[in-house]
Amino acid sequence: MNYLGFMKFIRILSVFATCALWPGCFLYGFEFQFAPLGKSNKVEIGLETSFSGGMVRGTFPRVRGSINLQVEKPEEAKGLFQMDARSLHFGHYKVAGDAHSTDWLNSSAFPAISFTLHGLKNPRWNEKVLLATGYGHLQVKKKKVNFSIPLSIRYFRGQRRKIDGVHGDLLMLSGQSTVSRSQLGINPGFMMDAVMDKITIKVNLVGGSDKVRPFLPSDLFR
Repeated sequence: MNYLGFMKFIRILSVFATCALWPGCFLYGFEFQFAPLGKSNKVEIGLETSFSGGMVRGTFPRVRGSINLQVEKPEEAKGLFQMDARSLHFGHYKVAGDAHSTDWLNSSAFPAISFTLHGLKNPRWNEKVLLATGYGHLQVKKKKVNFSIPLSIRYFRGQRRKIDGVHGDLLMLSGQSTVSRSQLGINPGFMMDAVMDKITIKVNLVGGSDKVRPFLPSDLFR
């Protein structure tokens, strides 16, 4: 047995020794909270328009909620992403005002915007990046619609301490998708010549766990 083969054998042996003392260790999932790392999170909204260069962008500066992920079974991931409609800010002054009006978000009456993640479709590894499509329900005002978004997910073992001093792991999610504003009841059928129906949603999120995952067989830790 050469050196590399010997080290692989030692690694496998140590894993099974760990699991002999810790039943279920091969199926180890964590909850990653978004709120504690709020400054690292951003959801960007893009509106195609007939003015301001053809695109107006807005941002939700903070995201609350969490995602539960078991890296050995990513398709079973579950999560809740929550934003405050009143915090949405657009750089264009007129859009910034109209966005919160009764015909559009009506954010004073319906401040809660949420996405409930039901799972990950077609999860696959590209080196240490998990690629998958998150699917679930997006709720704005009283409307709840099916929504899916291609995601890139990265796992950083033990790295939360560098961000806020807490002993834990980090999970980074990024992705982009589109949805119809008419489906969401956002001024449906009106101003289509000025603001197009398609809304682009871009997410960059960081969640933190309060534990550190052990080194176990996984595509994340090869």
